[in-house]
Amino acid sequence: MNEHSWILGLVVLAPALLLIEPGIEMMFGRRKGNHLYRKAKKHGISAISGMTWQQFEQLCEGYFKAKGYRVEMCGQGGADGGRDLILRKSGKRILVQCKHWRSRVGVAVVREMFGVMHAEKFDQVIIVGTSGFTRDAWTWSKGKSIRLMDANGLIT
Repeated sequence: MNEHSWILGLVVLAPALLLIEPGIEMMFGRRKGNHLYRKAKKHGISAISGMTWQQFEQLCEGYFKAKGYRVEMCGQGGADGGRDLILRKSGKRILVQCKHWRSRVGVAVVREMFGVMHAEKFDQVIIVGTSGFTRDAWTWSKGKSIRLMDANGLIT
């Protein structure tokens, strides 16, 4: 065995790891969002209302992956600075805030996310709310790089 045999081992091992990575990812639940998205499309709003906030974020992850975005999950365990998901597609970076609330999302949240979008140089912000948005939130978001999306938008 010579001193460069580790290079040969790396050349052989790297492709093997790439082949088993999807299986490892599946085992650790990284594809849970895809499953939750399919379940919500099949069973409708009732499936969403029965979810935890963590499952709702995973559902949103599955939705955006199905729409062709590369999705990075943030948060998942506490204060996330307004970042639940970061989407990437066609050179754009989009910030997503998921609100699994029983009440409508108000204008204060929309303004806050608009500020985070500018401070962190995102191209757009999407706020997904299970119970919709107040009239003030809709009015304030018009003409800005903000998309408000209710739960129906996830399953249609």
